[in-house]
Amino acid sequence: MRAAVHGAGLLLPLGAGGAAAGVTVWAVGATWRACDVGNTSANEVILLLCFPVLWGVFAALWSAVLRLFGTERRAGACAVAACVSVALVWGLIAWIGVLDSYPAPVCPGNVPPWWPEIIPV
Repeated sequence: MRAAVHGAGLLLPLGAGGAAAGVTVWAVGATWRACDVGNTSANEVILLLCFPVLWGVFAALWSAVLRLFGTERRAGACAVAACVSVALVWGLIAWIGVLDSYPAPVCPGNVPPWWPEIIPV
């Protein structure tokens, strides 16, 4: 029988989801600032509104993976959820943060100078 995610089991998805959403919002904002994309105030409002949505998506992802694996395989569930979260964060940064349609006056190829060259976008 699979255990329901509640009580202490709810804190892990909420914490990991909040952390992943925070990293995503921070990285997209830093990319937009470094590449001088649009109005900074408007960008911050957009990212502020996106944060709770992303938090919910990441928390739901973690919750689903933890339910799927069950309590007896929590370490494996955390590893899978972390890998999927990292892939989703990278995908969102590449999709939302690096705008192909925006002219790149500061960043060649719309990739900020701080972005590691080994990670493609």
